[in-house]
Amino acid sequence: MEEKSDAVRIEPEGQKLASGKQVLVQEEEFSTEDLHGNDSRILALLNEAGSNYSFKGIQRRLGIHQQSLSRALHRLGEMGFVSKSEVGYRLSQTGTAAVAKIGVQEAKGREYIQLLQTYIPVDVKAAEIVRSLVGRWFKNLRWVSLIESGTGFTLQWSSDDGSFQINLRMISDYVVIETNANTEREKLQAMVGSYSIYEQITKILQDRIAPANAYVFRQPAANN
Repeated sequence: MEEKSDAVRIEPEGQKLASGKQVLVQEEEFSTEDLHGNDSRILALLNEAGSNYSFKGIQRRLGIHQQSLSRALHRLGEMGFVSKSEVGYRLSQTGTAAVAKIGVQEAKGREYIQLLQTYIPVDVKAAEIVRSLVGRWFKNLRWVSLIESGTGFTLQWSSDDGSFQINLRMISDYVVIETNANTEREKLQAMVGSYSIYEQITKILQDRIAPANAYVFRQPAANN
């Protein structure tokens, strides 16, 4: 009987690193033994379609030392598994294929509860709101990642101590803000942060209607 192997054959993507080196493994065998240190944890975190994590976002979610994370991302980049854009780090096509085959899975965390839900007028595009929120900090909330899917966007923040997370999900013409805060103190902090995010969204809506409602001031005519 033919013996099965845990190795994964990686097809070439034809991408190149900034240094000009050819990304990775052409017709080579890859297995979980080729991963080092925090590699599996990083791949598991990025293993969600459309996810883009900032460096600090990965660090906050996984609690990895800055230098260790930098080395791991560099290594995964050279392997062709992780790519970087202006939005953040994400799995490449090669990385997605490899993760699926070697069975890396993200650990389940605490359940989320809804904090806020609001309607967004259809003439306000989701991308407009996303641009105003990506990368921003709100109160004690630190930016983590942007996830884009076929159903909408998910923006993520983490508390400054990493104890809880807030997600803002944009689905159709609704915005839903949720948190996995556990203690009453965390939930209170999450509510304060979520209202700050909501305030930013409200400013966008106010800017949209301001021109139509603006008063026109005219200087009085000079008396002759």
